[in-house]
Amino acid sequence: MTIELDRRLAAGAAVAREAGRLARRYFERRADLTVELKGPQDLVSVADRAVEELIRARLSALFPEDAVVGEEAGGLAASRVWVVDPIDGTQNFLRGLPWFCVVLALMVDGRTELGIIYDPNTDELYTARRGGGAFLNGEAICVSDCVALENAVIGVGHSPRHAPERFLEPFTAVLRAGAQTRNLLTAALQLAHVACGRLDATWDPYLLPWDVLAGILLVEEAGGAAASYRLRPDFSGGAPLLAGTEPLVRALRPMVTE
Repeated sequence: MTIELDRRLAAGAAVAREAGRLARRYFERRADLTVELKGPQDLVSVADRAVEELIRARLSALFPEDAVVGEEAGGLAASRVWVVDPIDGTQNFLRGLPWFCVVLALMVDGRTELGIIYDPNTDELYTARRGGGAFLNGEAICVSDCVALENAVIGVGHSPRHAPERFLEPFTAVLRAGAQTRNLLTAALQLAHVACGRLDATWDPYLLPWDVLAGILLVEEAGGAAASYRLRPDFSGGAPLLAGTEPLVRALRPMVTE
């Protein structure tokens, strides 16, 4: 299994880089893109679909026995399945903000075994294999040593899929505890930044599986912790995310969980 996972990690990383280069080319001519509204504040463009199609084509050619579930084209769960977000941070992408990334996670029998996040704007490739550590461009990374909320910088996010109070009340508690916050509007990239110590934790009341599976593994393999993410077998719907240094996850859990 280790050899197969290593082969998939190397191939998935190469696919993520290629997909990121394609996303970046679309970003440079984003004014020409056709944009659709999937729901409140939920946009999709031809770029999202084209990048996902590339990822699917490459993975299917390399590993025809693996299933693929993507944000744009869906898919069916299987014992071995790639979970893909072609452009996490579409709002940023379409507004000209260079904070977006390509996300791939490989799940085997319901457990995330590989996580890959590629930021084409900084050429930063984050990779993790369960039990094998977390890396940024091939160099080992670890979470910060932050243990106290009054010293923490915490990534936050929210969604129109939940009531404003579900964000505002915990957010106020976090601020009162002395933490600073950042919202990059891309959950996967915030998780990657937790894994390499740029952020100390990240929290969002509602995120979809392709937003978080790769990043949770990255954080855990970088020495951090994550609250249990309630993943449905068919990948439908979302759930809260909380990940960071272990002391901060312990401190934040009673503030931000229902």
